[in-house]
Amino acid sequence: MRAMITYAKKTDFPVEWRSTGFALPPRIGAGHSGFRNRCTVRREVGLVWVYRDIRIEDQAAIRAAQNEDRLAVLFVQDPLLVCSPPADLLFLNDALEALREELVARGSNLFLRSGIAGEEVTKFAGEIKADTLYATRSPEHGWQRNYNIILSNFEGKINVVDETILGDDSMPHPESHYSRWKGLRSISLGVPRPSPAPTTLPSPPDVGSISGKLGHVTVSEYAKDIFTSNYLEEMEKADDKNTNGLLSFSARELISDPDACLKTMTRENKDLFRMLRRPLNYGCVSIAQLSFAGAGEKARAKDWHRRMALGDTLNSKTDWKYWLWRGCFVRFRSMGALSSPDAPAILFVHGFGASSQHFVKNLVGLRTANLKLFALDLIGFGRSEKPATHYTQHLWEAQIADFVREVVREPVYVVGNSIGGYMSMSFVADHYPSLCKGAVLVNSAGSLGESAPDEGRTQERLSRNEVVVNISKGAIFLLQSQIRSILVKLYPTRPDAVTNDLVRDIYRDSTDPGAAYVLESGSRLPSRRTLIDLFKGYTGPLLVLTGSKDPLNDASARARNIGVVYPKAEVSLLDAGHCPHDEVPEIFNEKLSSWVETVERTPSSKSVAT
Repeated sequence: MRAMITYAKKTDFPVEWRSTGFALPPRIGAGHSGFRNRCTVRREVGLVWVYRDIRIEDQAAIRAAQNEDRLAVLFVQDPLLVCSPPADLLFLNDALEALREELVARGSNLFLRSGIAGEEVTKFAGEIKADTLYATRSPEHGWQRNYNIILSNFEGKINVVDETILGDDSMPHPESHYSRWKGLRSISLGVPRPSPAPTTLPSPPDVGSISGKLGHVTVSEYAKDIFTSNYLEEMEKADDKNTNGLLSFSARELISDPDACLKTMTRENKDLFRMLRRPLNYGCVSIAQLSFAGAGEKARAKDWHRRMALGDTLNSKTDWKYWLWRGCFVRFRSMGALSSPDAPAILFVHGFGASSQHFVKNLVGLRTANLKLFALDLIGFGRSEKPATHYTQHLWEAQIADFVREVVREPVYVVGNSIGGYMSMSFVADHYPSLCKGAVLVNSAGSLGESAPDEGRTQERLSRNEVVVNISKGAIFLLQSQIRSILVKLYPTRPDAVTNDLVRDIYRDSTDPGAAYVLESGSRLPSRRTLIDLFKGYTGPLLVLTGSKDPLNDASARARNIGVVYPKAEVSLLDAGHCPHDEVPEIFNEKLSSWVETVERTPSSKSVAT
């Protein structure tokens, strides 16, 4: 079988930003061992690596491999996939059982391994003497990491294919705006039909002693070792109570008859982000299936973010990564001493309307220190997806906690600015010391008064107000023209720190489909706990870095009040406005790194980490 290579078509954008199926030629080792003796007749063996595409319909890798002589389908319990709460693992197990049944009915089978996916795929391929490996491309950082392992060790052909897309196959430029790109590329708004499941598949190779039995998916030993004994307890707490019971179809129903299930959901105009968070997270549902079932605009929005994420990961000029959270792509950056086991981890959380790019001066400025540095885009902001859902502080707090569990994989010092400071404080109040070692509040939002009573409007919050959505779209349009002037007011000491890049990033992010839903959700957020409430549930170290010239409030008085309410806090006033981390980054970085170093030297910090 010859390796097939698909060349990119001529386009306005660089080739590396395009999404095209490709296959690598046979690897040539010493003595040209990559070439096979064509005089010997043998049956070609294909191996499909299933990662987050657990389905039989519209499954690009299985479709590409259906003409092999022999075919094995493999799923690996990678730590990044099984580092999930029990309810998610039960769904994953049901999905794998359903996929196995569909494969067996077509003459094939599903194999299961545990460990690092890239290593296990390579090992299994050697055991069955696979000639070609098939996989569905993904921008998700776990897939990228495992693919690189396979690329370095597998000696056969590798065929990476793309799932069914909406419109043409072009990638957006990293600075593209959704509406402009859609117009330039003349994307078809028709409804693509998902590729049907193969009626038959090649039988598996003779595996001998290799087990083909599907076992129950559990939290693997690899994942258990990530944290202390609090790990499983944290997994139990990870489910967002607002999402329980919303999904009315099982994994088996979704995989065996996705069209009927999805049409029912879209007809009832359900919150698909929350209803489908597990199916989308494990790839039991594709974008084309969503579109064909009637969720056209939501499917196009997901397709845009998937293409943008693919373009970013293929663009060698960026170091952005993407994490799949509840079926949505979330951008993040990581740098510094990532391979050092002794380096403490710091997570930066941005404020309203900003993104991880707001901390670029801190990431770059601290990257030579002995620190692991992370910054993420909260869902609904930056280059993360912006699903049509109700956004709450509980949702963002859950995202921060899951990011620490699944990506950082060790307790962090969390640094939050503005509303990101409030989210950070909520996170540490609920997850100290298992997931965090300390908190840094940077001109944090949040009341220092008494708690507001909850009026019990939970059901009201679950439904969107389309009138408010349209008003929010208009508000975004008006704010877009004032981004620079607003930022200059927030940077009173150094207005020159408001760079063109910062203005452009905020503007571009606001043009993404779904951006208005975050503003609309602000009108029906559930009652928030006050900072005083949060301090009551926290006993760890706290640093307050406050720009004393913040035009939004009396920041100096607020910082001093925090010191009174929480006497363990170290309070430092900086000659800056609402965003001192970006306005005076050199001073900010020095104070932050010195504080972390001091906390790390204390015995209490050492006991938390063990």
